[in-house]
Amino acid sequence: MITPLNVEVRNPFEGTFDGTPLDFDIETDDLHITRTDKPTTEKKAALKLDDYGNVVDWWVVGSDYPVKSHRQFYTAIEREIMNNMDPNHINGVEVETKVARNGRWGLRNYHFPNVSVPIKTREGHETDVALRIVAWSGLDGLTANNYLLGAIDGFCTNGMVFTQAADTDSAYVKVYKRNTKNFNLEIFANHLQNSVELFYKQSEQYRKMALTPLARWKGEKFIESLAMSESKRQGINSLYNQEIIDRGYNVFSLHSALTNYSSHQNPDMFRTRTTKNDVVAETMFKREEEVSKIFTSKAWNELLAA
Repeated sequence: MITPLNVEVRNPFEGTFDGTPLDFDIETDDLHITRTDKPTTEKKAALKLDDYGNVVDWWVVGSDYPVKSHRQFYTAIEREIMNNMDPNHINGVEVETKVARNGRWGLRNYHFPNVSVPIKTREGHETDVALRIVAWSGLDGLTANNYLLGAIDGFCTNGMVFTQAADTDSAYVKVYKRNTKNFNLEIFANHLQNSVELFYKQSEQYRKMALTPLARWKGEKFIESLAMSESKRQGINSLYNQEIIDRGYNVFSLHSALTNYSSHQNPDMFRTRTTKNDVVAETMFKREEEVSKIFTSKAWNELLAA
């Protein structure tokens, strides 16, 4: 992105991180063996601190693990977005923050309403899909640094990730980097430069889904073939039949049923495991990854090719 000299670009992310559940400091300390009172050289403790510097949580990581705060990670992501995307596309960005494992796992979902396209089904149902960027990471060594491109359905706020279609180059953009001392944002920046182009390319697939007819029984047969529990298949089938009422008999209705499952809890249909540490946000995002694999499958591409 080239910015004219003496022109200040407003930072649309300023203040969006402040006060979120991910906004806390983190430090490290030695781990001591009780019997010897000597520190171990292979592990260290990561400490979550409150505003007064008190330890409110801690966990064990490797001695060479590069512990950094969520603020450091997401500030770097947002800096790359600003440096590599058109300010007109960034303007009006909406940011949603999610947290799990008492703050050890965090996700930021960036929604760009200025990058959107209309989608109209064969039956006349209309919606808009807009670009989204998702970044997530962990502080405890259990989650790598991740990043992907996708879209948001304006009609039902379903989240979608870009997937590889049978007749396109790979448009599924997910970056996975281990949280090591050698981690950098170069790959993230490279994908950001093409993010809008990839979005418009993927939107053609959404349009194709909306115009591709699909009989109810074929959609139900596809759901029945999914490698998941019977209760999940039943829940998705219920969502699918509702989507048909709204969107009609087309592939986009089936697509919307699956993204509904991955975007909304629907506790009356799907149970979300809970523990003493909140894991709902992380579990829900794992559903998105689960559904993204369905959309890259041979069976899904065969529906589009029919």
